[in-house]
Amino acid sequence: MTRNNLRPLPVLTEVNICIINFAFAILHVVLRPTGLESAVAAFCMGNLFGLILPYLGIIVAFVHLCLGPTLDCIFYPEAYETIILDNKYLWLGSLYLLNVLVALTDRSHLNVEGADYRSSNSAVAKAAFDFWDSAHDYLQMTIVPWDESAQLPPDRQYIFACHPHGIHCTPLALFHCKDSPFDKRFPGICENKLSGLAASVLFKLPGVREFFLFCPYIDASRSVAEAALKANRSLFVCTGSGEESLLTRQGEDILVLSKRKGFIRLALAYGCDIVPVFGVGNSDLFATYSVAIGIRMWLQKRLHISIPIFHGRYLTPLPYRFPVRVLIGEPLSVPEPKVRGKMPDDAVVEEYLKTYIERLKELHKNHTEGRNLKII
Repeated sequence: MTRNNLRPLPVLTEVNICIINFAFAILHVVLRPTGLESAVAAFCMGNLFGLILPYLGIIVAFVHLCLGPTLDCIFYPEAYETIILDNKYLWLGSLYLLNVLVALTDRSHLNVEGADYRSSNSAVAKAAFDFWDSAHDYLQMTIVPWDESAQLPPDRQYIFACHPHGIHCTPLALFHCKDSPFDKRFPGICENKLSGLAASVLFKLPGVREFFLFCPYIDASRSVAEAALKANRSLFVCTGSGEESLLTRQGEDILVLSKRKGFIRLALAYGCDIVPVFGVGNSDLFATYSVAIGIRMWLQKRLHISIPIFHGRYLTPLPYRFPVRVLIGEPLSVPEPKVRGKMPDDAVVEEYLKTYIERLKELHKNHTEGRNLKII
């Protein structure tokens, strides 16, 4: 996918993406020789909503190392201190407000055309990719297809339904771009008109939205998902969403699925094969707590704001080091619709959802031992 074919983003968002990539490229260069890169990448993954910190760090470093001496040379000695340092809160506040304004008004996440991974041949982009890719090594993430000879023809249209959400649905990262473990096992699908669905609120958070817009995510609303399917794109989605993350418990797989009919309905309406994806061990990466669970569930259902209480190793966002085996189930084929886009009857949707759940239970049973699966 050339950059000319990618969805356009606001200039500030593009700048932020470049800055964040630069930060992770530096981490790659510095940490690769030490053997700590995979752990730091996993820490950043666990602290996904703190991604604005490296962005601010690069901004501060640039101002101190480059802008300061430049101002002193162009204007007068101590110009940097007078113009910048004496007004630092004004500058930082203005930058933050500008980011908030862009986040609240930008509609890039509603655009499905060109919603692909924003790959680049630059050394910085490659180094940033290698940094994030190393997280797979920390998680010991492996792909387990339903059969050794399993194939997924890349010319088909799919909906990849990922379970469980956990604190972070780490298997989703396998679908972001080429050269991921999934792409190596099933070539030709990643970066071939494949987009992920993410909650609208994630595109309103400065620092976080850049990550999701850099990766091939679009808004999870029904209208946007339909627009993507009409454009012959495949989708990957964590069906349990934020509600499932609040129910996460180590050693147990809890799915919010029995009433989640949206992905089944879309698959039937557009004739997409449904591929179950199950991350065994994803629920074990963080310790969770049920403190104020009633209030947090109310916030999630009413305002779609999910606030899990969790920690990883050493009470940090570093995930516990449990292997994550990503099971790829045999696709559930659906009939070609007579009228593409016409929503099926509820009875048909219910029938296919029951079939899907039974297949998912069988997939889980065949690849786990002594691990409880609870479907709500």
